[in-house]
Amino acid sequence: MSRIHHYEGEEIIVEFDLSRCIHAGDCTRDLPDVFSTKRSGRWVKPDAAPAADVARVCAQCPTGALRCVRKATNQPMDMPPDRNTVQVVTDGPLYVHANMTVNGDPERGYRAAFCRCGASRLMPYCDNSHRESGFRDAGRVAVRVPSKQTDGSGKLAINSIADGPLMVQGTFTLLDASGHEVCVNSGVAMCRCGASNMKPYCDGSHTSSGFQSDK
Repeated sequence: MSRIHHYEGEEIIVEFDLSRCIHAGDCTRDLPDVFSTKRSGRWVKPDAAPAADVARVCAQCPTGALRCVRKATNQPMDMPPDRNTVQVVTDGPLYVHANMTVNGDPERGYRAAFCRCGASRLMPYCDNSHRESGFRDAGRVAVRVPSKQTDGSGKLAINSIADGPLMVQGTFTLLDASGHEVCVNSGVAMCRCGASNMKPYCDGSHTSSGFQSDK
């Protein structure tokens, strides 16, 4: 059963995918008149701010849980980024902002959060299980791969390997937890079992940690 909820305004429709929300809180901080989990009933009121502002905040949702559709054309208002980025989150997931496919399926909102702790029940996506599992990682990048001569654009193909890492094919800029650019990568394996000593990269620890996931 679909977990996507629709909130209709005069100009736009806000789509909310409950299964992808990890309560990062960006939307409620930026536009509390529109997005508020404290009010009873509908938590999204699209007409409480200009449509352009609502679309901007939806497009910044780090997990892709929010998306705006223009009512007049019934077309999404999301636009692919000028460059692909993968950001490591302290004690949390990987935030990816890119024109991408995930296990062969297009990612419609150009944003997604991928599990790094190995405990998600929504693999390969994050479902906030890192908070319960006690996963810890400062979000620093110990191994700095030399940057490639590319602008970090194009399409990413992200595929989860059964009982193994997250393979990211295509060029992207890697950001640490502070948002600092580390390097431009292409074709790397990212840890999702939580045990790697080379986070965010895979070092093969999934084979000894007993990590299992077929998604």
